[in-house]
Amino acid sequence: MSGWLHELGIRIPDLVAGFAGGVVNAFVFRRADPLSIIGSVVVGALTANYLGEPVAKLIGTTQPVAAFLVGIGGMAFVQGLIEGMKGWRPFRTTNGSGQ
Repeated sequence: MSGWLHELGIRIPDLVAGFAGGVVNAFVFRRADPLSIIGSVVVGALTANYLGEPVAKLIGTTQPVAAFLVGIGGMAFVQGLIEGMKGWRPFRTTNGSGQ
């Protein structure tokens, strides 16, 4: 079973750490409705899974600690990323000539 998870880039320890970070996020920010709680936990788990290792290298800590921290801040990170991408136009020109 873990073979196909590995092929998808899913690491169970990072998912668990991110899940825990998402739970902490839900408690700290007093998320009340079920959809917000589930969203916080799922986004925390997924961001920790895919960003835990790079963040660990960036801040110089162990991967479980980094995955937990990413899980806590995952929702804010994703919201900021989406807001930043809304105005992104990769082929925008300044002179209007298309060059």
